[in-house]
Amino acid sequence: MAVKLRLKRMGRKNRPFYRLSAIDSRSPRDGRTIEELGFYDPLAVDKAKQFVASLDRCKHWLDVGAIPSQTVSSLLKRGGLEHTQLRLPKAGKPKVVVDATKKEPAKV
Repeated sequence: MAVKLRLKRMGRKNRPFYRLSAIDSRSPRDGRTIEELGFYDPLAVDKAKQFVASLDRCKHWLDVGAIPSQTVSSLLKRGGLEHTQLRLPKAGKPKVVVDATKKEPAKV
C-alpha cells in the first residue's frame, strides 16, 4: 500500500480549511484516511495558527516511506521539518528529457 501525505478539503464555499492526512494513494481526495496529522487554515490571521501539525507523526510517516504532496512538502518545511534532515522525495511528475539521438523521451 502506497501512503501519501496530502490535504483533505473541508470547510464551506469560499472558506477553505484543510486537514493534513496520511491517505492510501488510490483513495479519493476526501476519502477515508489512515491517520489525521493536523490542519491548514489559509485564511487564519495568526500565522502560528495557520498550520498546526503533529510533526513527530509526520516524521514517522515520512520515515516509513510516505510521499508528501508538493503543497504538504512546502508546509512541512515552513513548519520546521527540513528536506535535508528527512530526505524528502521531490513531489510531482518525473522530468522528461529528450535524447537527441533516439527522438524518444527518456525518464530521468
